[in-house]
Amino acid sequence: MPMRYVRQTKYFNYFYCVLLNLVRLLTITQMASLMPIGEAITVWQLYSRCSSAFVQIFLKHANARGQQFNHCLTDLLMHADNEGRIRIENALTGKFICFNKRQRLAIRSDGMDDKCLFREQLTSSGYTMFQSAWKQNLFLGFNRKGKFQDPSQINTKRRCFLFIKLLREVKSTRLTSCSKSEKDDQTELDLESKRQRYLYDVVRESLLSRIRATT
Repeated sequence: MPMRYVRQTKYFNYFYCVLLNLVRLLTITQMASLMPIGEAITVWQLYSRCSSAFVQIFLKHANARGQQFNHCLTDLLMHADNEGRIRIENALTGKFICFNKRQRLAIRSDGMDDKCLFREQLTSSGYTMFQSAWKQNLFLGFNRKGKFQDPSQINTKRRCFLFIKLLREVKSTRLTSCSKSEKDDQTELDLESKRQRYLYDVVRESLLSRIRATT
């Protein structure tokens, strides 16, 4: 592996870890307001604290058994409306995570239904919870095996409703195919290194401004 590639990887990993800790303090809506406007698109991944794996959408199913590198299944787009409600969409297939009338998980092509809308909640420890905007007693959750967790057990199995958000920036053209070349990897790494440094600076300044406003 070329030394330049190794140095860039270490550089990216450092700022990615720092940025991850900062992102945990902000909601998706707040992050969206800080993101630069350009050709790149923000994609998210949700790490389940209960299953120790990533939320993935495939065919007509969703679970939390995905691997971070399997971007075709685990890359998500978060669409926020003016009321702060969020729709969770698979970046490649355009399928949405929703609830059905039986209050179970359902995967749909149209995410405009109220059952596909969520509100993000941040816990004091920096984890994210997704509350249904359709019914307030419903939360998105997965058990230790990555299967759907019954929302009625949120008080006894709270850990299974906690997520860590990961984000990265990709070119919109990358969302149309799962395959990529080595040249694409290098180009994406170059872009990631620059944008992660930019995001680190922006998020850091935003948090400092909030701290200064309270002192």
